[in-house]
Amino acid sequence: MNLRIISELCEIEIGLYLDYYNDRIKSYKEFTEKLESERKNIINKVYDLLEENYNENEIISAIKSQGVFYKESPEYFGEDDDSSNYPSGYYETKKKNKYSFHERCGHTLTLVKKFFKVKKSVKAEYSYQKSRFNHVDDGIREKIYENMK
Repeated sequence: MNLRIISELCEIEIGLYLDYYNDRIKSYKEFTEKLESERKNIINKVYDLLEENYNENEIISAIKSQGVFYKESPEYFGEDDDSSNYPSGYYETKKKNKYSFHERCGHTLTLVKKFFKVKKSVKAEYSYQKSRFNHVDDGIREKIYENMK
């Protein structure tokens, strides 16, 4: 697995998350907006991994593993033990209990899972459109659209 790309992929969310906790991003809304603006960058990194012949399960598993690494590494979240790159007092705040989803790359993982689900749906729709039966049952098309939501 190309850990450099996985690390870059997760560090988008982790970096913004730490900026929020270090008060460089002033509100949670601003944090989520900045995170959402990185969607294209995250998807491009997933495409880079796909081009290197990694499959969906490998990519998702690697993101989960990276999230575990961040969760267990005090230097990423400002634990006060002199090894911290981010001595923000993170562990002493109440914020950590409210948004711990992001310290495990949760948004990134959710986005990547959604990407693969939509990709499969689009492939199925494309195959359906190209088939000789595409005029027979439009209920299939509606079911695909419904699942994409």
